[in-house]
Amino acid sequence: MLYLIGAGISGDLTLEGVEALKKCDEIYIEVYTNPPLADKIKEVEKLTGKEVMKVDRKEVESDFLLGYAKDKDIALISGGDPLTATTHITLVIEARKRNIPVKIIHNSSIYAVSAGKSGLQIYRFGKTASLVNPRPNYKPTSSLDIIRANLQAGTHTLVLLDTEPKPMEVKTALEMLSEYSMAVVLSRLGENDEKITYGEIEDLKKKDLGKPPFSVIIPAKLHPIEEEYLEGLNHK
Repeated sequence: MLYLIGAGISGDLTLEGVEALKKCDEIYIEVYTNPPLADKIKEVEKLTGKEVMKVDRKEVESDFLLGYAKDKDIALISGGDPLTATTHITLVIEARKRNIPVKIIHNSSIYAVSAGKSGLQIYRFGKTASLVNPRPNYKPTSSLDIIRANLQAGTHTLVLLDTEPKPMEVKTALEMLSEYSMAVVLSRLGENDEKITYGEIEDLKKKDLGKPPFSVIIPAKLHPIEEEYLEGLNHK
């Protein structure tokens, strides 16, 4: 059996998740989606009494896990909710084809938490955009097109920042987003040192915005309550 277990935005497993891990023969954790999750491995081992092994993207996308899950109870822990990553959806589909039972244990996700933490109405979000770390001769513009379309439709945009080969610095992201006026910068959501900052992008570039991993929201025209909440964040 294959267990897909979400660790939430800050590595806080649910009680159901912990109990499932205790039953498993082997426990794996992917840390490329949310790198700080690697710091929580010892805590998970203490809770479960079992070794937790790290796996990279190639291993998750290969037959590695399903090969073991055919005869054993195998768990894959991932940051956030396990089915917000396309890779894990593919795992479920492939497991079904092989008649391998799958148990999914959901948890908090950046999609819901970013809206809640920033005080923005979740039903006013459009399509999510992703920014990739700059690479030679590779500058995709599709993410900027998504934001433009969302703003035209009057919807906010959650912008996810690349975590490979290392988490993107938010100042890099703000440079890439400089055609827009306002942004909400979210740093290390769910951690004790989380930081949320709202303002004009040009002003944000000059501020201490916290530590990675970051995500950014490009807001559309704000509802008065949304605006009041965001303004309050800057006066905490």
